[in-house]
Amino acid sequence: MSPPSDKKAPSPQERYRAELAELETRGDSAGPDVDTERRLRIAQDEVAEVFGNIAAFWGFTRTQGRIFGLLFLSPEPLDHSTIRDRLGISAGSTSMTLSSLIDWGVVHRRDRLYVAETDMWKLITNVMRRRERAQVNEAINRVSQAIELLAGAPLASLRIRFALERVEHLLAFFKLGRSFLDAFVARRPVHGLITRIARGTARFPAILHNWDPNVRIGS
Repeated sequence: MSPPSDKKAPSPQERYRAELAELETRGDSAGPDVDTERRLRIAQDEVAEVFGNIAAFWGFTRTQGRIFGLLFLSPEPLDHSTIRDRLGISAGSTSMTLSSLIDWGVVHRRDRLYVAETDMWKLITNVMRRRERAQVNEAINRVSQAIELLAGAPLASLRIRFALERVEHLLAFFKLGRSFLDAFVARRPVHGLITRIARGTARFPAILHNWDPNVRIGS
């Protein structure tokens, strides 16, 4: 397998000029309508790649981002086969990815055609409700169970008191984070929450390093 190339991908303008040069070499000519569609196609490819990179960065698949980007910059709804052919992906991957995008609420289906959600705030909050809040809830539930387990031990134990203090602070921090996320999604004021989170974060290192010297960490 050959190593990845460091060669930079051509810009949209470079692609456009290269296609024009190829036409001139063949002796072909194109009218304004063809030129318009060429420019649109190149721009769609570029935006599809932009969203593909963003999706990959946030833990989604590049195909999800590329399909959304293509639909976002399409003047009309696209059908399954057009999406598949434009992006050069399999029919199965196209179907599976479209289903996931519909489930996330970032793509909508109209009969056999697909359109992108264009309200960027709605797009972001849909994802945050479905994924980020679910992760925070899971963290809160698991930390709460850890607290319950620790609280059942004799509190005279310095090791238990040490762990319990840390995990209780962690639970409070996660709950504050969930409140911030809910306020952000609902477009409620978050200034006070940000201040509380900042104060909690500032206290956290002190709690992490301030324990009884008689407590042994590890074996």
